[in-house]
Amino acid sequence: MTLVARPGALTDIGLHRKTNEDTFVVAPPLFAVCDGMGGAQAGEVASGLAAETLAAAVADGRPLLAAAEQANAAVFQLASVDSDHAGMGTTLTAVVLAADTGHFVHIGDSRAYLLRGGVLEQISEDHSLVGEMVRDGRLSAEEAASHPHRSILSRALGTEPLARIDEFEVDLQAGDVLLLCSDGLSGAVSAEAIRKALDRADPDDAAARLISEARKHGGPDNITAVVLRLDEPRAADEEVELAVLADETATVALAAPVSPPPPEGAADAPPPEGATDVPPPAPSRGAKRRLGYFALVLALLVVVAFVGVLTLSTVFYVGVDDGRLAVYSGLPAALGPLHLHAVYRRSSVAYEALGPAERRLVDEQGLHTHGGIMALEETLGMWP
Repeated sequence: MTLVARPGALTDIGLHRKTNEDTFVVAPPLFAVCDGMGGAQAGEVASGLAAETLAAAVADGRPLLAAAEQANAAVFQLASVDSDHAGMGTTLTAVVLAADTGHFVHIGDSRAYLLRGGVLEQISEDHSLVGEMVRDGRLSAEEAASHPHRSILSRALGTEPLARIDEFEVDLQAGDVLLLCSDGLSGAVSAEAIRKALDRADPDDAAARLISEARKHGGPDNITAVVLRLDEPRAADEEVELAVLADETATVALAAPVSPPPPEGAADAPPPEGATDVPPPAPSRGAKRRLGYFALVLALLVVVAFVGVLTLSTVFYVGVDDGRLAVYSGLPAALGPLHLHAVYRRSSVAYEALGPAERRLVDEQGLHTHGGIMALEETLGMWP
């Protein structure tokens, strides 16, 4: 049976980092998480380059392991020739879905989890110093969670010419939920809290809950979650039919207006006295050009209006309204007198009551999906 994944993905800088060195890929059937390392902006470059190379190689038809090895070569090559990026690397946890099988590659301490029947299982192994110590029996999982050297990796992508990348397969079932995440999530959030978040029916809500939980527990690192809920084909077919129907509706809405039919019998009525059969004069070339320009401008206005309505209904940010926090839909901008946003929901929490970190989250006016804005609302305590 061919399963279909409904994805939800979110990344967050956390509460203590100046940059976000995590990168995720949602390019069905490929899904991946990369957590860069190397200091300054090198980690961000490593994770971004690895993700881009991996996605392009899979899109070209390369097997997942070969694509991961190509990503390793790209990161290692750049680190070798550019002193600003020397020593950089990244983790990589990725899956390609095929029918009812998940094909995984993994290196580093980002993780892959499987939730099935209410039971959460970590299906990847941490390639870290404490991970090796746990597998050797020298540390317990509880001790590893707080070990001072838990961030030291034993393997990473891009640090060697040939990387030792794990490859494995998992048989999947309808109702399964997969989670790919960076250690900024798994290191801060308990397994039970992860399990509860993944129980949510909407993958976007699950990802937002996981980000919120990590921030609540200090958010010491960048946080990334890619959630995949696997459904039976029938549900997916219904979604495709709805998407096609929506496209057809939009096409009809943009079509030229149809002239009303003539009154019954009008076609058979004789022409009025004195009328001739001389056809009306054809429009001049200049008139045709003006009509073409008018039609083009009208079409552009319709497209802009459609995009504006879509943006207002799907993008959100937190701002200040009369001294109190508010959720806005749309963009924090204006075109002349036309504002590209509207108040979606008002909070009773005053902006002045926030701490410095929370004020920065409001001041940056970052754009979010509906799931992402729910997580930010919770972080800011907008609904006490």
